[in-house]
Amino acid sequence: MTVAAALTALAGCAPDTLPPPEGSAASATPTTGGPVDGRPGPDFQSGTNGSSDNGLIHYVCNDGSRINARYPDTDHAVVHYQGKKLAMHIAMSADGARYVGAHYEWWTRGSGRNAEATLYTHADDGSSGHQITSCREQ
Repeated sequence: MTVAAALTALAGCAPDTLPPPEGSAASATPTTGGPVDGRPGPDFQSGTNGSSDNGLIHYVCNDGSRINARYPDTDHAVVHYQGKKLAMHIAMSADGARYVGAHYEWWTRGSGRNAEATLYTHADDGSSGHQITSCREQ
């Protein structure tokens, strides 16, 4: 068998892992998780995740405030901040889990007691804005 024939045979066994061509409909699909319009799906809105305390995680922040967050699934967070419920969806990050919503961003690193979480404003260009407060899980 020639080298070219062997390579051709092997190429037929390779999984289709290449990204779709730029500009195709498939390339427009978001890869950061969550709905494109930022609105949560029905399961996310209902808040049912099977835990008795509704999955609420409590954080104490460096400015003395307290933030509670619920993670109904791996792609969503609801952050309770200053009497508001901020619905967010997962976004791309180099470190930790980054959740973004309309005007806020919640970035967590680690899990369990003393895990870090920081609340930021969310800039119109999709980047992190200024830091509002830094917290630790209780």
